[in-house]
Amino acid sequence: MNVTIRRTPEETRSCILACAWDLFRQLGYRTTIADIAGKLEMSSANIYRFFPSKQALSEAVCASVLGTLVDAARQAAESPGAASARIRAVLLTLYHGMRDQMVNDKRVHEVVDVAMTEKWSSIDNFIQSSAMLIGELIATGQNGDEFGPGDPGLLGKLTLGATIIIHHPTMIAQCLDTDPDVQAEAIIAFALRALTNKSDPQGALA
Repeated sequence: MNVTIRRTPEETRSCILACAWDLFRQLGYRTTIADIAGKLEMSSANIYRFFPSKQALSEAVCASVLGTLVDAARQAAESPGAASARIRAVLLTLYHGMRDQMVNDKRVHEVVDVAMTEKWSSIDNFIQSSAMLIGELIATGQNGDEFGPGDPGLLGKLTLGATIIIHHPTMIAQCLDTDPDVQAEAIIAFALRALTNKSDPQGALA
């Protein structure tokens, strides 16, 4: 006897996002709405009820994946220890999340290229959220005399920029050498040493 599975609209939306992401990793950005509908055994029209276009669905997938990564980084930020150790944990979480996708899911490159070229808002939101999280930890470290002076928000952006090679998907794939984890640790250590600099003679980062 066939049993019809009834889902709430939110459950259906989540299933569409999960299926789309799975197919993007297998087929790349050439994945179609029909491909997704076929795998879910539903009509394309049903998918269009939730997402008006392939681009809208793709951006929603990107936002969901990056949102999950930011949530993981936020959990790392809440771990016990000094601010520097927590920033290290955040940066490593971002790195590992991106590295695993780039190494294990080669077709993700195609989605990344489109997202970067078309400047999807989810990319900017991810960068802003990550920088803000790091900035909050820098402020904590400054209050504990662990870090030097400067505007925490700006320092958060600069720290993220200084470590871009370990969290930018394309750079992870193309620039890290045969021992990427060691290189990632070295880059993070370099950024943390910069934060401990107690001198800012010109007030450039105030």
